[in-house]
Amino acid sequence: MDKNNSSNDKKTTTTETQKRNETQKFSASGKFSDSVVAIEELKKKIEEFENKYKRVLADYQNLEKRVAVERKDWILRANKDLLLHLLPVLDTLILAEKHIKVGDEGLSLGIKQFQDLLKNENVERIETLGKNFDPHLMECIESIEGEEGKVLEEIRVGYKLNDTVLRAALVKVGKKID
Repeated sequence: MDKNNSSNDKKTTTTETQKRNETQKFSASGKFSDSVVAIEELKKKIEEFENKYKRVLADYQNLEKRVAVERKDWILRANKDLLLHLLPVLDTLILAEKHIKVGDEGLSLGIKQFQDLLKNENVERIETLGKNFDPHLMECIESIEGEEGKVLEEIRVGYKLNDTVLRAALVKVGKKID
């Protein structure tokens, strides 16, 4: 019986050893497969974070562009408002120049400097005299006898800022009278 027991013990030991070896192989392959899964998950997370980073960066760049455009628009609006407040002062100076004695160059020099300043800020005078009436640039305040559709007299000078009308010119337009 000892032999039999001994042989059974050997078989049991061998079987247990085989089972342990298989378990170890399985565990090792399990660890390996777990590592592969973990690596794949990490790769997905990295890709996800990269995409989020790219989206955030694009959003930030768009925000910078939008803020720059808004700032530029705000400055243009502020300049436009300031210019609209200054133009009546220029009108008054030009009117005063018409009534001053000939030879007084001080006022003429001041008006010239004012007009040069406006020119430097991209403000242009709208030329009207002798031109065809353009309702986008001019306001007709009176029709008088003369060549049909032509501007015969300018009451108030009009100005453009960066090719948009800042203030329309007030004019008298010719009309044929029968």
